[in-house]
Amino acid sequence: MRKNGIAIALIFLFIGGVVTAEGNFGLGAMVGEPSGITGKMYLSNNIAVDATVSWSFISDKLYVHSDYLHHFPGIVGSDIPTLAGYTGIGGMIELKDNPEIGLRIPFGLSYMIPDTPVELFFEIVPMVLLAPEVDGALNGGLGARYYF
Repeated sequence: MRKNGIAIALIFLFIGGVVTAEGNFGLGAMVGEPSGITGKMYLSNNIAVDATVSWSFISDKLYVHSDYLHHFPGIVGSDIPTLAGYTGIGGMIELKDNPEIGLRIPFGLSYMIPDTPVELFFEIVPMVLLAPEVDGALNGGLGARYYF
């Protein structure tokens, strides 16, 4: 079960990179809770979707999420034009004997390093767990992606 979930998620991440325009797909790593491989595809200048396949060190299980994100360039001032705030909505699943499924509401900052295809980001993510029982949770992390 775990191997199938990892394989399916990685296939979607790599297919996303193949069908995008040059420079719109980023692949990298995220550390925090959970930590793993992350991909992001820009659909327009301010709209993106991301997905992460990761490992939760707290629950010692595979964790997968995907979000629809809206970026707000200049929200933190015009002194750093490549720094944007973002928020969105998405879903998550933690694969274990009794899988957890829930909604995510990420809030973050994204910094595109000038003259490079590299993005640094930080996010805090409140979650509403819907199954197997209703509960709340909080994730967060920082990471980097290289855009192809």
